[in-house]
Amino acid sequence: MSPIGPFLDKIRHFITPPTVRERVIVKSVERTERVTLKPGFIVGTYRSGTTLLRYILDSHENIAVPPESNFLNGVAELWRNEWYRKGLQGVGVDNGVLEKRLRSFAGAIFDDYALAKGKQRWFDKTPSYIDILDFIDAIFGKDCRYIMLYRHGLDVANSMTQMYGHDVKRGPGRKFAERHPDSPRLTNACYWSEKCEKMLSFEAAHPDQCFRIQYEQFATDPHRYLPLLFDFLGEAWDEDVLRFSDKQHDFGLQDSKVLQTKKIVPNIGTYRSWAEEEIAVARNVVGSTLKKLGYDV
Repeated sequence: MSPIGPFLDKIRHFITPPTVRERVIVKSVERTERVTLKPGFIVGTYRSGTTLLRYILDSHENIAVPPESNFLNGVAELWRNEWYRKGLQGVGVDNGVLEKRLRSFAGAIFDDYALAKGKQRWFDKTPSYIDILDFIDAIFGKDCRYIMLYRHGLDVANSMTQMYGHDVKRGPGRKFAERHPDSPRLTNACYWSEKCEKMLSFEAAHPDQCFRIQYEQFATDPHRYLPLLFDFLGEAWDEDVLRFSDKQHDFGLQDSKVLQTKKIVPNIGTYRSWAEEEIAVARNVVGSTLKKLGYDV
């Protein structure tokens, strides 16, 4: 490989304004001054376009979306663990009080982040939170809004397989390695199906709080589908959000690819390069979930 390519990349790095900035310093707010902001979550599997949507929302003047927060998984374990609950009850914290305390703790972290950004509401984008939607609903209640983001399962599987080096024992799909030991694409397709079924169940139980959007929709026709999303959120549509690369965002996990993205470029139908035999198996494995979402194979 010619050394000129890496050299030019370094030059571009210095002359092109970065799309990320140093992490904002979030100052804690005194309890008497605390403001409770509107909560929200972008819900989607890994490699489904959640990071791109995060950058778009974070470009809005009223919405802050931090990098993946992850910590709610640990907080959910406290909420779910019966042994911990019994201990808390011993010091006067029953289930209702516990949920209020956890809401205050978790919400304050996101609230402070948004306020430090000069924003009036926040959304979180952490794909692993699909598994704790019941907990999130319990502590944030009916005021919380959920953007349910879906992408064709086999495109997701294809992207995840590339990301984890075609290894069935790496990534979230590894739990299905025994089922499909010779095909990381099928293990990742199984992961996608499992998580989407959870999302569909939650969406059906909370229709007024959820907005469904598909990656293929906003990636191919953002002027049609993204204004509908912002209307659901009660926020004014601003075309500047499509120029997300001109904005500054805090860098986080899964951001490396979108940092190179200057505009929305659809990445659709990547699975069509698979062998027909593997697509046929995938059709049997995840076809039911694909059909529920209106996708074809």
